Amino acid sequence: MAVKALTSLVVRARSLEWNVLHKGSEKQAPPSAHQAELDPGENRKTLLEGLETEQERLVGEIRAKCGSLPAPISIGIPASWVLLRIAELPAGSPDELKSMVELQVDKFSPFPVDESAVSYELLQEHEGHCRLLLSAIRTDVINKLADALRASGLQPKWVDVNVLGWWRLLKDAGAVKPTGSQIFVILDDSACDIIVATAGIPVALRSLSGMEDIPPDEVDEEIARETVYTLSSLDLEGPGPQPAEIGIWHRGEPPAGLIARFAAPFSMIATPHSLESLPPLSEGLLRRAESRAEGTLNLAPAAWEAAENARRNRRRIIASTLLVAGLWLGGMAILFGGIQIQKQRLTTLEKELTALKVPSENVRAIRDRAEELRKYMDRSRSGLECLREVSDRLPPGIELASFNYHKNKTLEMSGVADTYAILADFKKDLEKSALFTATELPRTRHVARGEEFKIICTLPGGGTP
Repeated sequence: MAVKALTSLVVRARSLEWNVLHKGSEKQAPPSAHQAELDPGENRKTLLEGLETEQERLVGEIRAKCGSLPAPISIGIPASWVLLRIAELPAGSPDELKSMVELQVDKFSPFPVDESAVSYELLQEHEGHCRLLLSAIRTDVINKLADALRASGLQPKWVDVNVLGWWRLLKDAGAVKPTGSQIFVILDDSACDIIVATAGIPVALRSLSGMEDIPPDEVDEEIARETVYTLSSLDLEGPGPQPAEIGIWHRGEPPAGLIARFAAPFSMIATPHSLESLPPLSEGLLRRAESRAEGTLNLAPAAWEAAENARRNRRRIIASTLLVAGLWLGGMAILFGGIQIQKQRLTTLEKELTALKVPSENVRAIRDRAEELRKYMDRSRSGLECLREVSDRLPPGIELASFNYHKNKTLEMSGVADTYAILADFKKDLEKSALFTATELPRTRHVARGEEFKIICTLPGGGTP
């Protein structure tokens, strides 16, 4: 079913960012991002922690700052909340991939699959295999956030991951190269996400959590060390010299300390890039939601879809019941209340029809006679005029054998042309004449003298006799 609007909502540690795309309008306004800072509470570092003790206050704050956002809503959560792995699996149908993903997640997830929301993102298909981004999150964690959003008047439908929104923006901006290996270090708010890509496809993805608990002078060292650890398990060697390229995407001033840390373990300099040069993160998630298809990550628990289907079915049943009741009442009113009115109108119309029948027939007969008289007195389309028009346009190489004129209807000509090309040009020339509304060449026959033909020209208001 087509939607009139689409909303993306980015959830960060202490803030929300949203973007709304209104669809179907001829003058569609471009999406624009809005942001609201939230107070998780004293000694609470993230929104999730705040919801554990001050849910009612935070719900009111979200409602006041976000207002009413149109559904469906795709929410993006920090990658640090989610278990993420990239794996190579045999290609298969969506149901087969889902089963394989659940088995793989069960191997690395510390909590049961039946208590988790599990999903995957199809990154690449090649030679009977597919590269997938596996993801899992505890159901109670995502439900805690969703319950607060619903209480504030928002209706989330899909659950995405913020780092994939950044990846979409990087790809759309041309920052992802189709060859070689690249390392993207994304510093956004208190989050640090690391993406390692080879030939434009992610091969590793990590998110560093708890960065706010590390002393500021050790943060850069921790990021560099975790990046080296991530790369140590990967083979980035390809055909030919393709050294890894390190890009640090940040806000504000370039992180000189982190750049210096990368200079030691790597043979090339890390290049800083400003996140302000990219569209807002909420727009990246909005683009993903707009192009959502099979194989797009969605961590929304299955119970959400079941509840939404139940609500939709209830609305349909209620609407159908009201519609049937309204139609029944309307039918009864028409049946019992309108019969007498219809009888009276029918009697009146029959009397009017009887009174008008004779005069209308007289007028019709007079009109027909006048029309016939007008046609016969009109010399602009007489047989002589038709003969003059045909003679003016008759080219050398065509000999007419018959010329039959049907008054104000059609003109039929037959004859022999030296070649079919001369005959076709003659027909095209007749089509340009304002005297005829149509010109047909119903048949031709090749004879010893050339092409024997018959042409029918239709006069305005006429037809084949």
